[in-house]
Amino acid sequence: MMHMMVFNDVYAAKLQSGVTINPPTSTTGTCPDANNDGVNDLTGLPCGSATGTGGTCGLQLVSGAPINYGQLNVGQVSVEQKVTIKNTGNAPAQVMVKAGDWISGTAANPVKLYGPEITRVAVTPGKEFGNKLPLHTTEATILGNLGAGQTGDSFWSLYADPKLSGSPSQEVTIDLTC
Repeated sequence: MMHMMVFNDVYAAKLQSGVTINPPTSTTGTCPDANNDGVNDLTGLPCGSATGTGGTCGLQLVSGAPINYGQLNVGQVSVEQKVTIKNTGNAPAQVMVKAGDWISGTAANPVKLYGPEITRVAVTPGKEFGNKLPLHTTEATILGNLGAGQTGDSFWSLYADPKLSGSPSQEVTIDLTC
């Protein structure tokens, strides 16, 4: 027999806005460029340019948050949910995500039901659940880069593990680093 479970909101919390970055420094010989495309993998700037612009980055949740996965059966993967964010600053930023455990109970007496890894995210729509990036509590999952003023989409899915029941929730943190 399968039990119906309702998953409530996934909150995008800890919005980091107006972070000041360091003044330009030379990157000669130290450009992280794993795919050899001539673009710094961390900053999104061309290799050989300054690592910083003296500007700021800021995060705006444009649409899709909070996420409600609706009713799921045990063993089911949710329908993909789209969250759109924007870098409101004037400097490029790296998008990072991490999450808390799935919990139920009250704020005064929370009960851990499962870790964050049953929540997955991708920057490409339609990816299979197993090919999306799992979330973690202690280390951030890097989604990619957003240029100044740029908007980006992320696509979220949840696996309904048998340990989840009732109306569990999870707090998700989206940060920009510039």
